[in-house]
Amino acid sequence: MIKKNDFINKFCYCSENDILPIYDKIVLAVKSHRVVYMPEFYTPNVWRTLNDLSEGIELNIYNYGIFEDAERRMLAFSEKPIEHYPVKLVEIQCKSKFARLEHKDYLGSLMSLGIKREKFGDLILKKEDLCYLSICEDISDYVKMNLNSIGKCPCEVNEMDITTSEIPNYSFKTYVLSVSSLRIDCLVSSLCNLSRNKSEEVIKQGRVLLDYLPVGKRDKLINDYCVITIRGYGKFKIDGKTGLTGSGRCKLLVKKFS
Repeated sequence: MIKKNDFINKFCYCSENDILPIYDKIVLAVKSHRVVYMPEFYTPNVWRTLNDLSEGIELNIYNYGIFEDAERRMLAFSEKPIEHYPVKLVEIQCKSKFARLEHKDYLGSLMSLGIKREKFGDLILKKEDLCYLSICEDISDYVKMNLNSIGKCPCEVNEMDITTSEIPNYSFKTYVLSVSSLRIDCLVSSLCNLSRNKSEEVIKQGRVLLDYLPVGKRDKLINDYCVITIRGYGKFKIDGKTGLTGSGRCKLLVKKFS
């Protein structure tokens, strides 16, 4: 079993207080020989790092977010395969014909209920009046009873049966992007069609997140597979390199969340 300090050091981008509960749950699963879940959702940088550590842990590491391309996922530790997770899928339907709601509207209304962001996973919007949301089972009833509106628009919240319902997924605009460098300022410039100076300004304003963490330096290099969120411009998944152009520029497969 990996030592506690070695485990924590693998998550240098997180505080010890955020990572220590994960280690404690792993130890509990090893000692009890039963399934142990984390009671919240984690971003890709965390569950991917855990996957890389699997050989040093004496049981299986699982993650689940309901949606096929889920970014935020619940963690579970078990010696055997897991069939059930304590998560629910809910549908939020806006009842106003004139609503033009966005991701931030749904997110803001959920946060206004006093719920931590980590207690629910991805939000997938379909049309202007439908949002699908993965949430921890222990808060599902609270959300159904208390979420009555999104902004000023009345809404209805219904729980969906994961086993029988058709599970929605993200819609992506997929394209190949040619870049001269894998520096974050270069990516921001190309993704948003901004000048290099303007992209540096956006980074300085704290509007750029790399794998859900603020970018502090404009010359930070990205990995082949990462998520770049640029507030005011959208969220992009870099799905790896596809080759080089004749002039030596790097071609990246990009999926823009829509």
